[in-house]
Amino acid sequence: MIRLCLSLTLLFALLALPFASQSNNSTVTAQPRLGAGRKYSTIERLNLERLRAVNQDLQKFQRLRGNVSLRTGLTDTKAILHAHAEDSAHTGGTRPELLAAAKNVGVKIIMLTDHVRPPKDFINDSWRGLRDGVLFIPGAESEGFLVYPQRPIIAAHINKSFKSREEYVRLVKQDGGNIFLSHVEEKPDWETGELDGLEIYNIHSDLMDEGEFVKWLQGSFTNPDRLKQIEQAVAEFPAEVFGALQDYLPTVIAKWDRDLPSHRLTGVAANDCHHNQVFTVKAVSNDAIEVTAFPDPPRKITTAQAPRIAEMLKGRQAGDIIAKLDLDPYERSLSFVATHILLNELNESSVRQALRQGHAYVAHDWLCDATGFAFIAERNDKRIGVMGDEVKLEKGLKLRLAAPVAGTIKLFRDGKVIQEMISDKLNFALSEAGVYRAEIWLTVDGELRPWIYANPMRVAKP
Repeated sequence: MIRLCLSLTLLFALLALPFASQSNNSTVTAQPRLGAGRKYSTIERLNLERLRAVNQDLQKFQRLRGNVSLRTGLTDTKAILHAHAEDSAHTGGTRPELLAAAKNVGVKIIMLTDHVRPPKDFINDSWRGLRDGVLFIPGAESEGFLVYPQRPIIAAHINKSFKSREEYVRLVKQDGGNIFLSHVEEKPDWETGELDGLEIYNIHSDLMDEGEFVKWLQGSFTNPDRLKQIEQAVAEFPAEVFGALQDYLPTVIAKWDRDLPSHRLTGVAANDCHHNQVFTVKAVSNDAIEVTAFPDPPRKITTAQAPRIAEMLKGRQAGDIIAKLDLDPYERSLSFVATHILLNELNESSVRQALRQGHAYVAHDWLCDATGFAFIAERNDKRIGVMGDEVKLEKGLKLRLAAPVAGTIKLFRDGKVIQEMISDKLNFALSEAGVYRAEIWLTVDGELRPWIYANPMRVAKP
């Protein structure tokens, strides 16, 4: 199966649908299945009233946000995995743009994932090392994985010298390379025992059930009222519009929980950013417009196909831009979700080791900056482990959690919720061995939205 690896693939593909079949005056009547915590569909979330309510709650979180006194002993550092720049015809952004965006939003690590295009070498022909305070680590999205080998492996791609998935994993990991399962929803049965981790959240994966929203957005390009609504929404509430698509991915999380008991498996976020979701509506004649979705050629739609185009063309000359929507500039997609890595120092070796150990957590920072979040193990008031570590079950052992704002804390053991509470802190005395992980959800406009996913601590029998 050939799949476009885009950050918002369904939006990018919407122009393939026939405009003539869309009624500009109709509304979507089929109610999509709502995910965990949701009250509203994505279309309903894009109503200006809903966006305004979300914005007000985000401002409230910002006012309430406090410093976390619980310490991990490591530095919380924002990282972006699964990032594309200058790597394919469908990638619109450049590495300098990615660097500028990272600096603007406080991201310190970019782990690039070029599409493999032999003979171009995705290691030697990429960025590596510190640039203006941002650490770049080159890699690729390849063979179903995010791969970050220590040394070039492009010759193996050219010569097709790996004959199996297992051989490819070994090739990437030699000399300390890192590898993560990508687009997990497509690979529920893939083995993960030799991997460093998997994507527990991926923007593309989150869009797979948004067919009704795609049809609604398509109709907006020939509906002047709806187009105006979207333009206003993006102008006033850009983060909230981007975040309207956010969901919890139960199938992916279930895969993570199934595999965790047998081996360490670090959960990471996949931004899958390309800066390629740019839509332009242009007048081309007195009875037709062109709609362009980068990088596809323009598509012409006439008033005969969609009568309300005539309203959009009033007072327009051929060549006039009616609307331009830039939905995923790097700064927005980098702010949406991040993998926070706990580091001793900012260098490639430390990043690779922290990701292997699970010293990391995933956070939807667009809701509230999660920096400072801590999930640790203590014995007799002394820290003996942080997320990703293994500790022995002994008398006096407890788990502690602290976050910058209060939310719904869910503590899991072996994939099942064992405690749930609304707070910014958790203290849990341990009496059983198992794999313990935590999530925090925030109430936003009356909905529960996932905010933080902590990597687990393994509590072993004495």
